[in-house]
Amino acid sequence: MSPRWSPDSVRSTVVVVSDRVLSGEKEDKAGPGCVRRLAGLGMPEPRLRVVAESRSDIEKEIAEALRRGDRFVLILGGSGFREGNDAPEAARAFIDVEIPGIAEQIRAHGLAKTPLASLSREVVGVSARNRTGALIVVSPGSSGGAQDTLDVVEPLMPHILAQLDEA
Repeated sequence: MSPRWSPDSVRSTVVVVSDRVLSGEKEDKAGPGCVRRLAGLGMPEPRLRVVAESRSDIEKEIAEALRRGDRFVLILGGSGFREGNDAPEAARAFIDVEIPGIAEQIRAHGLAKTPLASLSREVVGVSARNRTGALIVVSPGSSGGAQDTLDVVEPLMPHILAQLDEA
């Protein structure tokens, strides 16, 4: 049985973590692609933010999304292991319960397409164990990695949010 799913009440933010996108050196394709996909699900005007590869900047955007009452926060990029790739650590500062099985599933989905998927440090969890909780996901910043993430998360989101709403 599938939980009642009402995406029109799920506010969301997509945070792109990239110095090169922020400076205009590189065009962001992953962020707008995810926003279109979330809007296509019926989520009202997903918010797109671009931040520097800085843990404090990432944390500010997550805090703002949670303050706004967003129920889904997708962080694209900053999930590798170079200097400045601090998205997993930033997200964990807001996660009450980590859901490692979903991160493993995202990685496995990506590995079916590219061995580079194993280089990403996905993190998935919820910010609280009640109806105020949001699903927070750290994803690779590539368009393919971002779409792989949504391929896995999208069908699980109704179940996750329903569990939080029942608490």
